[in-house]
Amino acid sequence: MRIENLLRQNAVRRGPLPAVICDQAQLSWAELDIETNRLANALIGLGYRAQERIALVMSNCHHIVTAFHGAWKANLVTVGINTRLTAPEIARILTHSGASAIICDTPAAVEAARQVPGIRGIHTVGLGDDEQGSFTHLVASGDPGEVPEKGTGDELRSLRYTSGTTGASKGCMATHDQQLASTANYLCEVNVPRGGPTWISVPLTLGVGASFVTTTAYLGVPLLLRRRFDPAAFVDDIDRFGVEHAFLVPTMLVDLVRALPELDLTRASALELVGYGGASVSWSLIRSLAEALDLEFYHAFGATEAGGFVALLTPDDHRNFLRTDATSIVPVGRPAAFAEVKIFDAEDREVAVRETGEMRIRAASVFSGYWSQPEVTRAVLKDGWLRLGDMAWRDERGYIYLADRAQGVIRSGAQNVYAGEVEAVLQACPGVARAAVIGVPHERFGESVKALVRRAPDAALTEQQVLDYCAERLAGYKRPREVEFVTDLPVDEGGKIRRAELKRVTGTRLLGEVTTGGDAAAKEFRR
Repeated sequence: MRIENLLRQNAVRRGPLPAVICDQAQLSWAELDIETNRLANALIGLGYRAQERIALVMSNCHHIVTAFHGAWKANLVTVGINTRLTAPEIARILTHSGASAIICDTPAAVEAARQVPGIRGIHTVGLGDDEQGSFTHLVASGDPGEVPEKGTGDELRSLRYTSGTTGASKGCMATHDQQLASTANYLCEVNVPRGGPTWISVPLTLGVGASFVTTTAYLGVPLLLRRRFDPAAFVDDIDRFGVEHAFLVPTMLVDLVRALPELDLTRASALELVGYGGASVSWSLIRSLAEALDLEFYHAFGATEAGGFVALLTPDDHRNFLRTDATSIVPVGRPAAFAEVKIFDAEDREVAVRETGEMRIRAASVFSGYWSQPEVTRAVLKDGWLRLGDMAWRDERGYIYLADRAQGVIRSGAQNVYAGEVEAVLQACPGVARAAVIGVPHERFGESVKALVRRAPDAALTEQQVLDYCAERLAGYKRPREVEFVTDLPVDEGGKIRRAELKRVTGTRLLGEVTTGGDAAAKEFRR
């Protein structure tokens, strides 16, 4: 089975009911089916062959949902790319994926596409381009008739890019079967309401966002899309559209709690269930929202390579913790119905309760590997287990607690920032001899990026020069927010940064000051 089958079924069963709601338009299931037929037939007519890659660099709106489903109907592989990336970052992904076409709504994406020889078609949304190059013209040019079945469930559906800790881009290959397995896994654990829309403002170009394109099609419920989170507008949407389920990231939960005194909460009575994931939260934050809005919550934990959510903290779990154990650390959850999540030591032995080890995952949703990187794939897929380097432990009831994410990963808001990628940019900055980055506490985003820089001899490099250099080359969420100049950095015998020591310094600051002066940092790293 393939994902487009869900769309066809909804067109028959729920034809006039809303499928997608956004600021720009509202499409019914029947309209979405026809629009995606048009797009698929247009793409096939332009000569795109099965399993070619098509990049989507688009903000949340009805067009991106049409683009996903239309590409899948044409048996193309979608490559979702964050709209916040710079032109060089986008160009690297386009080149690595071998994309043949791009649908985009940012000038940076157009600039990037023009630099990549393999791109045969650039189709834009809302950029004032000539009619022939617009996405709407492309859709209108296609035949609305049914697209012949052209693929199987074991063929690729998407490449989801997650930058490597060495700075190299990695495209996670996912099939239709794997995504449907992930969706079934999630829905076995979470009873998503079907009486109203699912609300999301997480970009659909990100893994968690794209998963809801499939989930809402699976359930036949409307997907209500917004491009940003605003608490007052969120309450307006709940009241106006009868939103029953929303998926937020922790920064949105923080913003919502802060805004509670100014909100008319009687207008949010339709909301029943809120999911969250991407970073840690406190029980006090959840309690504040649960009491103010009479909500149920679930937490979802996963990874791009895992194909989606593999551990969940259900609404029942939340109620039990809030009643009996609300001063504890918030776990990521227990393994989902069709996922195995186990913790092993360095000798491949399963560890005892409350012992820390490497978390490994086995599920039908786990990805097929990294695009064009078989050696890297073999390093993370061993003996049927996905091994990403995350360290964790479990308690007596089977709840899993994350001890440390894979080395070199900083969680800023809901986004992964890979130290190696940022460090590669810093190393190219004139005047930098050596650089490392760490995550430091941030009130709203959980962590922000901090650069530790050793100047080259006789270099008169300033913090602002480093920040400006990064601003031209990195997306906003990846950029260091502060720079400290140090006399040295901890390295191993091979000259690699010893990240464990950097982490220990970060942990010390979590218990004390959030930031320290350059002299203090220099002393900590002086060898």
